[in-house]
Amino acid sequence: MPETVCFDMYGTLCDTSSVTGTLADELDAPDALVSELDATWRAKQLQYSYQAALMEEYQPFWTVTADALAYALDQWGVEADEPTRERILAAYEHLDPYPDAIETLTRLSEAGHTVTVLSNGNPEMLETLADNAGLAPHLDDVISADEVSTFKPNPAVYENAAARTDTPIDGCRLVSGNAWDVAGAGSAGMHTAWVNRANDPFEEIGVGPSIEVSSLSAVADELA
Repeated sequence: MPETVCFDMYGTLCDTSSVTGTLADELDAPDALVSELDATWRAKQLQYSYQAALMEEYQPFWTVTADALAYALDQWGVEADEPTRERILAAYEHLDPYPDAIETLTRLSEAGHTVTVLSNGNPEMLETLADNAGLAPHLDDVISADEVSTFKPNPAVYENAAARTDTPIDGCRLVSGNAWDVAGAGSAGMHTAWVNRANDPFEEIGVGPSIEVSSLSAVADELA
């Protein structure tokens, strides 16, 4: 039966670690330091989104991402002026799509599913990235957590996606490479697909995935 399939953007359709090229170019830093900066930036980006949601101090995800970058640079003692920081931040508008992303979106669409993005990114971030990554022509909609002024895994984000697409929440499926996102969507009543590329254990909190796969193309194998 056709579903509304909602793909997370960061870490699912697009590889957040593709910012490392920009970090290396802009900071002239060794590979080991670039790797640490990348990991800290992403970890703080997620942490700050959780904190903002829990404190009811919502800020657009672009601001959260900029604050996380500032923390990472401070943590590792890296000096970067404002123009340099802006160029590094802009890497989030040019993330590399995973090699099987477009194929997966196409196959699911051809199978009759409604295919959307559901992401913490604010609309401008998501639309720009979808265009730059070549994903936009293969999507029926782009849905942002910004519409409800909070972040995943708040149930309101998933409920809004169901309402936006005029689909019962149990007719929606979240596809995410982030286990915490899958746990949140499952708790909100969505079916889920966890793209577990690293063969990690699942979260101890929240609802487990409806299906678990190792790649995006395997999602299409399961659903198409």
